[in-house]
Amino acid sequence: MDDPTRRLLFWLKAPFAVDIGLGLVGLGFLAGGRIATGVIVLCFGAARAVAGAIALWILTPRLLARQRDREAAAAAED
Repeated sequence: MDDPTRRLLFWLKAPFAVDIGLGLVGLGFLAGGRIATGVIVLCFGAARAVAGAIALWILTPRLLARQRDREAAAAAED
């Protein structure tokens, strides 16, 4: 059976790969001389990474605690 915790953590971590890609694209724009576009793309990637970090460090423990409570309630009913 698939572990919901592992699935949740995967979907919270997967967007960081996109952030790395945005960083590379931003660096490409900077190297190509399109400074303004490169800075905007890098700032957007940084904002996405910060939002993802907040989700990992703040939301994940809450979601996991809620899942444990549900599992404990289901076990108590049995």
